[in-house]
This record gives sequence, C-alpha cells and structure tokens, in this order.
Amino acid sequence: MKNDINTLKSDTEILKTDMASVKTDIAVIKSNYVTKGDLHQEIAKIHVEITKQTKWIVAGMLSTAGLSLAFARWLF
Repeated sequence: MKNDINTLKSDTEILKTDMASVKTDIAVIKSNYVTKGDLHQEIAKIHVEITKQTKWIVAGMLSTAGLSLAFARWLF
C-alpha cells in the first residue's frame, strides 16, 4: 500500500513538471499569434499602398498617352 502511494506521489510530481512545461509552451504559442486588431491594421496599410500604386500607374499611363499624342502631333 505504501509503495502504491509513493508511486502516485512520484507520478504526481512528474505530471506537475510536465504541466509546467505545457503551460510555458502554450504561452510561447499565444505570444506568436496575431490579434484581430493587428491584422486589420495590416490590411488597412496594404489597402492604402495599393491605392497609391494604382494612382501612380494611372497617372503614368495618362502622361505616357499625352506625350505620345504630343509627339505624334509634332511628327505629322
């Protein structure tokens, strides 16, 4: 009977150390997650950059078309 109790005590100690290890592992995993707020901020930043890029592309295309028409008018 005493042997069984000692075995249970040693098993309990092993479980306690294992649970402490699991808790630290879960804390590390949670710290690496992204929150909804962070994700929405990044999406907003990407949206702003895409808008800027689109404006530059459209402006570049219009200026190229204008220069091409001016050059064609000058040639002919």
